[in-house]
Amino acid sequence: MILLALFPLVTGVLALLAPATFFEQIGRYAPENLHYVGDVGAFSAAFGAALLLAAARPAWRVPLLVLGAGWYALHALNHLFDVDEARSQARGIADTVALAAGAALHAALARIAGARP
Repeated sequence: MILLALFPLVTGVLALLAPATFFEQIGRYAPENLHYVGDVGAFSAAFGAALLLAAARPAWRVPLLVLGAGWYALHALNHLFDVDEARSQARGIADTVALAAGAALHAALARIAGARP
């Protein structure tokens, strides 16, 4: 849970503290809107923090992992529709695949966590 929490926590904090850097390096989809970058950062950081807390609170794990699976799946679909708007088509495809893998990982971990007594 701690390792899983780091990605949304770190990217969320980056988006909140350095939105222009986040836009340039990670979420470069025109037009630039640093307010929305901050909104994404707020959600991402909160989700990462919740996953971090779930490391010590087993009852939180399944619901948060299911939420993460849904978030990453919908995020992957959004990227799929915008593949051609990424820096390159290869980057668009890679981002989509990575997000879909994140959805699959969260779903698999939710299933494993739900099966544990």
